[in-house]
Amino acid sequence: MNVAAGMSNTSSSAGHDGVVIGVDGGGTKTEVVVAALDGSVVGTAKVGGANPEGMGARRMAEVIAGGLDAALAAAGRARRDVVASAFGLAGVDWDSDVVMVDDALADLGLPGPRTVVNDSQIALRAGCSQRWGIVSNVGTGAVTAGVNRAGHWFRTMAVGWGEPSGSWSMVAESLHAIAAAHHRTGAPTRLTELYLDALEQPDVTALYESITRGRSNVSGRLAPLLDRAVELGDEVAKEVLADVATQHAAMVIGVAHHLEMIDDEFELVTAGGVHRSGGGFSDIFAAHVIAGCPRASIVPLDVLPAMGAVTLALESLPAPASTRHAGRAS
Repeated sequence: MNVAAGMSNTSSSAGHDGVVIGVDGGGTKTEVVVAALDGSVVGTAKVGGANPEGMGARRMAEVIAGGLDAALAAAGRARRDVVASAFGLAGVDWDSDVVMVDDALADLGLPGPRTVVNDSQIALRAGCSQRWGIVSNVGTGAVTAGVNRAGHWFRTMAVGWGEPSGSWSMVAESLHAIAAAHHRTGAPTRLTELYLDALEQPDVTALYESITRGRSNVSGRLAPLLDRAVELGDEVAKEVLADVATQHAAMVIGVAHHLEMIDDEFELVTAGGVHRSGGGFSDIFAAHVIAGCPRASIVPLDVLPAMGAVTLALESLPAPASTRHAGRAS
């Protein structure tokens, strides 16, 4: 297993206070953080993806185990030093998933309470200075989640129906626009030439034959072509970008309605590669969110999402550890 570890501390585990574990598991990479009881990071490691939806819970646990041992070694600690752990994992979407994943993680043998949540929840806890707020996580896919002052949670289902899907939505809508231009039901667009060049196809019919027959890999990696078309002044691309950004903003407003937070003051954490790319998407997204939730404050996530898992692990401990926050303060 390819493991990258950091923040080495070579002292023995004997005589140390306990530590907590925070894990952020995604489809392509997993971050494991070891933190002291004051929230300070003492060891980290990065391994491959740990999404149980695609690889199964047992294989997910094996991947996390490799990152766990590497992070603990970097901290000079052992599994017996762990007093609490929290896991924020992509693909943990239903209550039944939590049961299945928690059962697999029990094999790690970590002492203390163990928390298993969807990765949107740890991004929210990492980015919010309060215990309530909303997170918009827009990367290859997307999910929007929130918790109100009363502690009630709500999140979108992230199933691709009735909601946008991050960079994949950008690609799908771009392909719709290219096909519409070809059928003369839509305006010509610079997206056509950009996609033909990127996928090395001679014309539009060859492009769609290649896609439908599985010879061209169409994925969220092509989303930057939309930004490029916008930079070239393409009006169709501008409309596509605005539509996708508006859809993601609508998810935030919908979550706020569910949680009765429309008129509340709250922090909206933005996470994921699409949000980080900035540009037109961020401006349009922010404008529509503020129109629907005028008291929201947009807070880009600027720490590892795994720090939100660290915070959840600390909060699972008895006071005074449960009062500590390891997210933005770190």
